[in-house]
Amino acid sequence: MRFIVSALLALALLPGAALAGEAIATASPSQNPPVASLPPPLQTAAEAAADDPQPVQIGPCGPQTIGADGTPDRKPHGYVEAGVGTSGYRHIAAGVCKPLANGGAVAVSVSDSQWQGRRGR
Repeated sequence: MRFIVSALLALALLPGAALAGEAIATASPSQNPPVASLPPPLQTAAEAAADDPQPVQIGPCGPQTIGADGTPDRKPHGYVEAGVGTSGYRHIAAGVCKPLANGGAVAVSVSDSQWQGRRGR
């Protein structure tokens, strides 16, 4: 029994690279796609902001676009969540935030969760 344990311990401590074989090439260099067929590079945040026609500011409910007349967007913004699981787990939630004048906001959210048939909030 001691021999088996010591052999397993010795195998566990061996470096993995020593047991691995050499690297095998699976594609030849002629199979690489030409540079022209690659997708264009992603824009940086500064480049995307320069291309954005509407300026954005942070308001009480998150980012708000600024209209042509200089007033921020006052539309309500919201979210919906759903969760499903095994053994009776369920979850649902929703919320909405409406910006008001002078930097204020009204926010309402509701949620309900169940675990094993018992309700939890």
